[in-house]
Amino acid sequence: MLNVIQSKDNPKVKNAVKLSKDAKFRAESGMFFASTPKVVMDILSAGFTAESLFFMQDEYDIYADRLENQPVYIITDGVNQKLSEDKTSQGVFGIFRMKKPDINKIFSAPKLIVLEDVQDPGNMGAIMRTALAFGYENIAISTKCADIYSPKVLRSSMTASVKLNVYKVKDIPTFVKDLGEKGFSTVATCLENSKELGSEKISLPVAVLIGNEGNGLSADTIAASTHKVKIPMSEQIESLNAAVSASVMMWELRGE
Repeated sequence: MLNVIQSKDNPKVKNAVKLSKDAKFRAESGMFFASTPKVVMDILSAGFTAESLFFMQDEYDIYADRLENQPVYIITDGVNQKLSEDKTSQGVFGIFRMKKPDINKIFSAPKLIVLEDVQDPGNMGAIMRTALAFGYENIAISTKCADIYSPKVLRSSMTASVKLNVYKVKDIPTFVKDLGEKGFSTVATCLENSKELGSEKISLPVAVLIGNEGNGLSADTIAASTHKVKIPMSEQIESLNAAVSASVMMWELRGE
């Protein structure tokens, strides 16, 4: 017999709402919130441990055969609306345990993305989705990057943000210098003193460095890199969106 949650004031519902909105609480609890059938079921399939799963009855009936031995709660429409981020909720939500990053995989990866202060959740998600598609399974991010467990990043990345091995770095310039000393080609995108992307051979292992939407990479990070490149483009436009730049760089440097 499944448990039913009818009250919007239920402690599990309040906890879920807080996880959806509060990055600090997510970090402290080691849990994150997800919504929509596609996202929730995808995260389950990726092997994450569910603490609580909330389903409207109709949605549960669709996925019941995949939810055996899972902590499922049937919710009323009122609870569904409370948990929803918009008016088009699809009646499926989940709370999952975060996975710890594997630092050894970061330094042994043939291809790595390093993100410095990428703050827009849409850009963050798009970069991670592209990274997974192009075989960049390890990512290092600065502490000022958008939270990979935020609902917006989860959705825009199509859950890639939690499938990748993501390592948070306090000092990006020092980290980039360390990568170079370990044999990585660390490739910074910048305009000054740079060569056109594709004009020189860049060998694996490679770390693609992507900076903040407005300011790009910091001067210290650029200085620490082994290669400085710019993407050839029309003189009518000054720069590309961070996610687009990252996509071009990852494709060009994929090493296949």
